[in-house]
Amino acid sequence: MKLTISIVTPVYNGARFMKQTIESVLSQKGNFYIDYIIIDDGSTDNSLEIIKEYDLLLRTGKWPTYCKGINFTYRTGPNKGQSHAYNTGFTMAKGEIMAWMNADDYYLPGVFDHLAKFYEKDLSVDFIYGDCLKIYANGRPSTIEPRPRPDESLESLRSRGNSFDLCFFTKRIFDKVGPLDESLKYCLDLDFWFRVFMVGKVKYMPYTIAAFRIWEGSKTSTQQSKFAEERKLIFKKYGGNIIAPKKIYALRKKIPVLDQIKNKTPRLYSVLKRTFYAIIDIFKYKDISGKQ
Repeated sequence: MKLTISIVTPVYNGARFMKQTIESVLSQKGNFYIDYIIIDDGSTDNSLEIIKEYDLLLRTGKWPTYCKGINFTYRTGPNKGQSHAYNTGFTMAKGEIMAWMNADDYYLPGVFDHLAKFYEKDLSVDFIYGDCLKIYANGRPSTIEPRPRPDESLESLRSRGNSFDLCFFTKRIFDKVGPLDESLKYCLDLDFWFRVFMVGKVKYMPYTIAAFRIWEGSKTSTQQSKFAEERKLIFKKYGGNIIAPKKIYALRKKIPVLDQIKNKTPRLYSVLKRTFYAIIDIFKYKDISGKQ
């Protein structure tokens, strides 16, 4: 199978980290094609110059290619927001498999090869998620995020929110559920995932996909209250829990005896866990999305 993997990177004043981002895509090795699309969203720093630098390296054959071939495309224009940049890129994408990679994060070596082999074992899968390496810019040691739930489902999204950050999805499922909601500024990914999980086949790939960077200028670090506002709107739309997932996890951490039970009597812990979430799940918003 001649698999093409399309990656879309939106950039707005991303010069600080984006070289690492770009090289993490272009350096992937394996039996696949890479379709890399960068949307410069009106940057005022030297982001565009960096993009042009890699474009020249590829066009002149000075960048070593370790896959079947690389198609590198970029577009620049006025700032219209992250979701618009995503949608613009995905409209241009040529691959069977797609993903977004923000300009302050990066893929780990070997992930595209692993993805290609994983996907070719089951071409009916629509959405693949995996593990995440969290990188801290403030000197804290990097950590592998807690492993995502291997059985993530629509109901687990509604009950506890997503357990993953990084994913790949097919072109066909994107065409089926439609583009990202451009009215959303913070939780556009969560809204998209809900729509995919309603109709698509989802699988967990036990592999560390990429590094998610936490730094002083990222929205994750500076806009948590706005994330919470949009998350609440999305949970109302799709029938999620009234109690926010972060509050659920915070409550769980306040009961340290559960860790002792988990280690000593895992069967009892499993029963208590199911009971806990059964109670939490009573308090759900009505699904107003029009889909069940």
